[in-house]
Amino acid sequence: MIDVIKVAKQLKSAVLADPEHFYTNETGAWVTGLPTPQEIRVSTGREPYWINLGYWRDVERVDENNCERVGELFKSAQEQMAHLLAKTARLGTEDTVLDCGFGYADQDLLWAEQYRPARITGINITPNQVRIGRERVKLTGLDGVIRLEQGSATALPFGAGEFSVVFALESAMHFRTRSDFLREAFRVLRPGGRLVMADMCQKTDREAGSGLRRRLRHRYWRGLIAFPEANVWTTQRYVSELTGAGFQKARLDSISADVYPGVNTAITALRGMTAVERKLGSVTVDKVRESVKQARLTPLEQTQWTTLFNCDEYAVVYAEKP
Repeated sequence: MIDVIKVAKQLKSAVLADPEHFYTNETGAWVTGLPTPQEIRVSTGREPYWINLGYWRDVERVDENNCERVGELFKSAQEQMAHLLAKTARLGTEDTVLDCGFGYADQDLLWAEQYRPARITGINITPNQVRIGRERVKLTGLDGVIRLEQGSATALPFGAGEFSVVFALESAMHFRTRSDFLREAFRVLRPGGRLVMADMCQKTDREAGSGLRRRLRHRYWRGLIAFPEANVWTTQRYVSELTGAGFQKARLDSISADVYPGVNTAITALRGMTAVERKLGSVTVDKVRESVKQARLTPLEQTQWTTLFNCDEYAVVYAEKP
């Protein structure tokens, strides 16, 4: 029997594509146990609560032989994504950083301790994430470097030229809209400042010529992850939008092959091992292994980020303010 109420809620979420609702009610952290937002607790501040897909180039990928270690491997790949953005930005001790859409602040803790910028300011629209992030910053003794604020990345409460680096780690796809964020990022950057992002888009216009049913299916799934239609860009449009906002030296470096296949098996293993640990249904470790094997054999173009969300590109975005 169809759960009418559940279907109605899903349709509402898909139509609204509301990131605050999504991260307050639907998705917690992509770590061991897949905790929901309501289950996340802070005791030391060092608990990993990463949400990004991970950069798997130099990380052992999850497969049917190591799926019990998915938490450890996924965390390493997620950390590598944060390192990749920091290195792309040439992050250093004199930088003043703005992190837009910081999740539970995992990357801010990493950047503060390993790259030692002068200060990091985070902005996030989700109250629960701001509260938890602040608790973690205080517990780790980094409150003198990191300041986390609640607010919108498309209406930044900061003056012009306050920052030398603006980051958006897998968050700009959710902003209403990404174009508004680019204009705000340009405004708050000082001359010579760098914008660095990890983001999803399309290599070409994959909607062109598609049937109505397929377009509606993609719109539905994108809506469920709070990905507004206004943010569905090709790489060509992405560069054009950056240039139109005033940036120079704009580029998108594709890392799809080092993101999508790796996370495809990681998410499969994480969901399976979580079901085993929580004794959900008849899931066994052997069944998880088989599911992970099938996910490992899935071609890049058939991963869920391509088939469901119609985003076959994952890129590191870089641009500078003249």
